[in-house]
Amino acid sequence: MIYGSRITNCNFTNSDIGRVNFTDVIFENCDFSNVKMEHGSLHRVIFKNCRMTGTYLKQMRLGHTSFCEVKANFVSFIDSKMDKLLFDTCQLEHGAFYESTLKQITFDETNMNHVTIHQTPLKGCDLSTSQFETIVVNKEDLVGCKVSKEQAIQFATLMGLDVVDA
Repeated sequence: MIYGSRITNCNFTNSDIGRVNFTDVIFENCDFSNVKMEHGSLHRVIFKNCRMTGTYLKQMRLGHTSFCEVKANFVSFIDSKMDKLLFDTCQLEHGAFYESTLKQITFDETNMNHVTIHQTPLKGCDLSTSQFETIVVNKEDLVGCKVSKEQAIQFATLMGLDVVDA
């Protein structure tokens, strides 16, 4: 367990971190590219200006955690429980959320282009300021999700609706 620490300019690339638990930790300018984390927890953690490209998080518990200006293209969250997370000005292109539980997640000014969301309900999540041209998600997972008007039109089109100006 790592508790109450500030870690800067550290390179964890290609590491298998395993069952690690981080509480009250700030990571700044760290590289977590292609890191594997399983069966651990992140509680009150801040990732600031970090790289998480290809990071794999499986059966993790994440609570009160912020990702600020993080480059996390191809990140995967699998069978994880997430509560009160903020993705602020992040890159999540080609990322994935599989069979996870999301509660009160905000994607603020985050690039979510080509993100896949599968069996992961977005109820209570806010996508309204995120950007994407294409996103893969079932309509059942969108119920209760906050989106902008423009995104609502995109989702309607993805569902096969023909949107016209009246």
